[in-house]
Amino acid sequence: MSQDIKTVPEAVPSEVSPGGNLGLGIPPATVIASLPPLEELASALPIDPKTGEPSRHFSIPLAYLLFLLAAVCQLAGLGLAWWRAIHMETFATAIRLLQWTNPTPGSLASIGLSIAMTVIGAVLIATPALSGYLSWVGQPAAGWWAIAAFVLTPLTLLISPTPMAFNWNNIGWLAVPLIVGGAILILLPPAQRSLTNWQVFRQQSSVSMTANQPIRYGRLEQYQ
Repeated sequence: MSQDIKTVPEAVPSEVSPGGNLGLGIPPATVIASLPPLEELASALPIDPKTGEPSRHFSIPLAYLLFLLAAVCQLAGLGLAWWRAIHMETFATAIRLLQWTNPTPGSLASIGLSIAMTVIGAVLIATPALSGYLSWVGQPAAGWWAIAAFVLTPLTLLISPTPMAFNWNNIGWLAVPLIVGGAILILLPPAQRSLTNWQVFRQQSSVSMTANQPIRYGRLEQYQ
């Protein structure tokens, strides 16, 4: 008995979707969110690949070193001034501040002048040290602190002895050329550009959030 032979219809090519897909389905109405190319994500700042932070101009670490040496010189000068002031035979000539006022050892005036000597020494130590630190961490205010450190250097006259000689008693004066060199390096245009890059880098890295603001883990809607 003969069997009915069923004819197989010819394969009809699938319709071309409006988006140009050949049998891959209908594209969504909205564009799928995606990240831009890596070269667009790369920061325009000169980033050091070793640290992931903006690169520092060579003048910044050099200025940092000069400022730290200046602070060390002022610290040594203050320490020597204290050493002379605590001994009765050298108390009257320990520093110019005591020579000009000539207080009685142990009096309230001598105690007040000793405190003033400490405060002056602390300021002379702190200003160059702070200038160096701010320059290293990329704060544009480092230049202003460097200028302040230079302006305050004449206070060294008050906590140094009378003889203007190159000896250990006058080691605090060595801070003056060190501060001048550090200030010049910080105020140079390349150093200022480097400090500005660090400021921009910190602003890009900081994210301000409120207590009720939702946390977003990505750009796609399902991660927000």
